[in-house]
Amino acid sequence: MEAPFDTGTWDGVTGAIFAGFGSSEIVWIGLCYLCVLAAMILGWRHEKHAYDAARSGKH
Repeated sequence: MEAPFDTGTWDGVTGAIFAGFGSSEIVWIGLCYLCVLAAMILGWRHEKHAYDAARSGKH
């Protein structure tokens, strides 16, 4: 993804630089959602294991 301006320095840049929804942005958004989902599932499993161990006295 290239910058939407032609200058070689930052002196001529004004306004927003974000080019909008690109062709691969949906892939990164999906990957981020999958990472969050995996973190939630793994965290839930860890907390359940820790809770069960503390409850049974095997910590």
